[in-house]
Amino acid sequence: MPTFLVQRANISGDTAVLSGTEAGHMLRSLRLSVGDSFHAFDEDGNRYRMRILEATSRSIRAEVLETFPPEPPPPVAVTLLVGLPKADKMDYILEKATELGVSRVVPFRSSRTIPRMDPADARKRLLRWERVTLAAAKQCGAGRVPEVSGVVPYAGALRDAAGHDGRVIFYEGERIFSLKRVLAGMPAVRSVALIVGPEGGFSPDEVREAFAAGCLPAGLGSRILRVETAALAVVAMVMYHFGRETT
Repeated sequence: MPTFLVQRANISGDTAVLSGTEAGHMLRSLRLSVGDSFHAFDEDGNRYRMRILEATSRSIRAEVLETFPPEPPPPVAVTLLVGLPKADKMDYILEKATELGVSRVVPFRSSRTIPRMDPADARKRLLRWERVTLAAAKQCGAGRVPEVSGVVPYAGALRDAAGHDGRVIFYEGERIFSLKRVLAGMPAVRSVALIVGPEGGFSPDEVREAFAAGCLPAGLGSRILRVETAALAVVAMVMYHFGRETT
């Protein structure tokens, strides 16, 4: 059953109104009509099962059949800080990171980051990334859309990471401390920042800056992974680790 975003202000009693992009997608792309049911969630994560009562060319009025509370948040809030990759790889990272349950994604520029954006392009990219995460949340039925930051400098990424209980930087030169070993030393954290470098990796100076900021180094084995592979691998492993620890 398809899932859509409904604004909480547009729900009154047992009816709701959806308009704009959401209504257009329902009517023109999915060909939904009066009597069809669908799922929805609002900006607070509340979830609903609804049925279309009326449909015009611009809006839908729906009956709220059931209301469900927001899904509980993950036991550990994960922020993925990732070096801005080339082409549309960031879209892929955002889509899959949303499916895996991250709380935030922060793209950053470092000395070896290849893409360069002017302010206008940066604004367009951020709007696109927000659409990607929203679509991914609807597709997987998450009910929660992760926050996406605009691109920040590397120093800003380290400042962001400093606000987390656990901070891990993934460095291809690290051969001693595996991610499993690092996570085992974080038994009581509520938030974790995962820092993954761009295609060119981190410079030695950037690694030293991360260590000075309290980040722990971790390796992912002997193979050099693409940024999109490394980002999603570390998110999946961290979510599994902390999810398992709470059962």
